[in-house]
Amino acid sequence: MEIVYFNKALKKVQAFLRPIGLQIDENNSNMTIRKWLRFRWAFIVNMIWMNMDITGQSAWLIQSAFTGKSFVELTNLAPCLALCLLGDIEAFFFMRHSNKARELVRSIRFLQSLTAEKDMDIEDIAFLKGQIKIFYIAVNTITVIITVGIMGFGVSPFINMALHYKKTSEFVLNQPFLILYPFDINDIRFYFIAYFHVMWTAVIAVLTVLAPCFLCYACSTFIIYQFHRLHKDLEQIIPYTDNLILYEINDDVKKEFMQIIDRHRKLIECVNLMEFIYAESTLCNVITSSLLICLTGFNVMAIDDIALTLPFLQFLLLGLVQIYILCYYGDMIMIYSAKVGDAAYNCQWYRADVSIVKDLMIIATRAQKPCRMTALRFSDINFKTFTRILSTSWSYFALLSSLYKHD
Repeated sequence: MEIVYFNKALKKVQAFLRPIGLQIDENNSNMTIRKWLRFRWAFIVNMIWMNMDITGQSAWLIQSAFTGKSFVELTNLAPCLALCLLGDIEAFFFMRHSNKARELVRSIRFLQSLTAEKDMDIEDIAFLKGQIKIFYIAVNTITVIITVGIMGFGVSPFINMALHYKKTSEFVLNQPFLILYPFDINDIRFYFIAYFHVMWTAVIAVLTVLAPCFLCYACSTFIIYQFHRLHKDLEQIIPYTDNLILYEINDDVKKEFMQIIDRHRKLIECVNLMEFIYAESTLCNVITSSLLICLTGFNVMAIDDIALTLPFLQFLLLGLVQIYILCYYGDMIMIYSAKVGDAAYNCQWYRADVSIVKDLMIIATRAQKPCRMTALRFSDINFKTFTRILSTSWSYFALLSSLYKHD
């Protein structure tokens, strides 16, 4: 059952990776440059496509700063530019660590093959289904937010053009994002080319940010479940009795105990792999999320036009939900990895052989240092980090508000 759920979760993740030219191909660990280019050509085209607009956005921002654009107009572009830059960074590190991502998936499959031989009881099934449900709720919620947000940005220029025409009887072309082009975007011959280019850039940006995160969510879901199974199996390794009679450890029990040790070691390796894959991008994600939440919140407050406000509201929701879910999984990994030490203490170790007790002490000692994901070791990823992000965002928001009022 667990293997089937994992395959479905990976298929869900692949649906977000494929449009931007990224895939988790477990069999393509060693590719020649020619084969790599053939396998990743769509990704290369998409990155060139998005970076063209990043260049245009940066040029518009610099030009506007020197030509005296208003503070609100400058902050309108900032969330879009920050999201595109974050997408660039996420895509770069995901590609850089793609072999480690494949290794992570294979390691989780290996753990599942070890536990597949054992029957799942009602508690295990309920726990697994609960974690799977959280994963799909997270992915589907973010999907709805980005879909509504992209549609909002796509429709907003036409609403603004209609409102402007109604007020002034003058037809002025607008684009979803403020980008400096080498041609006149008010020329109808180039308008829809630029419009399509901008909209696909928006799709690329959100997918490059979220698709690698979805893989992190999927792997975290099953790592948490494996920690749950490990905790339960270790706690039950010595049958419970009400007496202190020494339990005779036979070869089968020793074999099962050694397998538990191997599973614990492999789970630690899995979390370390996730840390290696996502540490740099998570740091950028934490920093950018603070800026996105701050800037989009400021735009929602400062912009009077409701048609322009609604898309920025989706940006705000995306920043909050995405970083909350990431911190949730980081927190759960820490909690359930630490519970392995509780299982070693609760397994009636005082009835076991001395050799088994020594191994249990090693497991308990190792579990005192929970497995964790970090933002490049600057901060653990958990709910404390989420509250710090909100606090930082509020500080930036208050600073922007005071500058806006002064302006």
